[in-house]
Amino acid sequence: MYIEFVEIRNFRKLQSIRVDFSAKTTLFVGANNSGKTSAMDALGYFLVDQSSFTTNDFTLSNWTCINKMAADWAAVANQGGSPSFCLSDWETSLPSMDIWLHVETDEIHYVNHLLPTLDWEGGVLACDCG
Repeated sequence: MYIEFVEIRNFRKLQSIRVDFSAKTTLFVGANNSGKTSAMDALGYFLVDQSSFTTNDFTLSNWTCINKMAADWAAVANQGGSPSFCLSDWETSLPSMDIWLHVETDEIHYVNHLLPTLDWEGGVLACDCG
């Protein structure tokens, strides 16, 4: 079993990237300021230590939308209302990572807790862990 690829969105300058992994070794190669460190940090933050996230990890171009949603939410609260929170409103602006695993049939027991039902009959399964 190994991570086949990850898709990272809205993390620093990485608006939407896909990182493919080899079954054995993967190297990050690219020009200076191309996102290698950001991709590595995203992997560490999502997979190891979620407490490492800071507001500096949010894509700068999304701050206008994030600030508007926060202002709308605060305005409702200031008027004595109960602000509603809809995750779908935030999904396009917040950092996220999709992880695609390569799992052999005899390794399913390692990931069965990720499967949405016990009725799964094989095939591609996407787990949005962001």
